[in-house]
Amino acid sequence: MDRKLWTRVFAKYGRQEAIDFFLKYKEELDFDIISGPSEGLVMVKTREHAKNTLFYMGEVLITETKIRHGSTVGTGLVKGSDNELSQAMAFIDLSIKMEQFTTELHKILETLKNIEANDIAEKTEKILQTKVNFEMMND
Repeated sequence: MDRKLWTRVFAKYGRQEAIDFFLKYKEELDFDIISGPSEGLVMVKTREHAKNTLFYMGEVLITETKIRHGSTVGTGLVKGSDNELSQAMAFIDLSIKMEQFTTELHKILETLKNIEANDIAEKTEKILQTKVNFEMMND
């Protein structure tokens, strides 16, 4: 599973689904908490295209959780102050790395991808409604 994809989809569209998954399966997988949910700041890098250089444009508040099962570590890093989602994302990361509960995760992810596709289609439709047709202006 592509980490970038599932992280984005769960964080943006599936907060409650991630927390529900964590609460449902946390008793079935033994894990140790390396570091509980803790808040911190992360510098955001951006590329300035005129000179093609990187610069720091500011900071973002994040919440991070790390858990471990044996030698496998799961990390949950979310924007903002959200302890529950951070724990759930760390558990999901650990589950994927250990290939546990993947069938259930795939089902949830497919549902969330459909929600994302519908959301993108709605936004695109709204944008297209405001689009100017320059050919009509010439008539």
